[in-house]
Amino acid sequence: EWTWVRGALCTIDRPYGIFDWMHHHIGSTHVAHHLFHTLPCYHAVEATKSLKAFLEPKGLYHYDPTFFLLAAWKVTHECHYVEDITGVQFFKSMKDLKKRE
Repeated sequence: EWTWVRGALCTIDRPYGIFDWMHHHIGSTHVAHHLFHTLPCYHAVEATKSLKAFLEPKGLYHYDPTFFLLAAWKVTHECHYVEDITGVQFFKSMKDLKKRE
C-alpha cells in the first residue's frame, strides 16, 4: 500500500555539484526535505546525516551520485508510463514494453 512516508522514502539524495550550495543543498538533502517539508534549509544537512545513519542500515536511504543533468536525461528517456491507476505503481520504460512482446 502507498503511504506518504513510503513516497517520501522513494526520493533520492543527489548532490548538484557546485550548484548544491547555491540551491541550499536541496539535491543532497532531498530525502529529509520530503520527510520534513517544514525543516529549514539551514538544518537540512545535519538532519540528513541523522536520517542516513538511521535509514541506511534498514535499506531505506537512497543516494545516487550521478551528475544531476545526466540523471534528468535518464529519467526523460526511461520513465515513460505506469501500467495502471490502482495500487502502487512505478514508472516503466518503453524498453520494458518491447521486451514483453
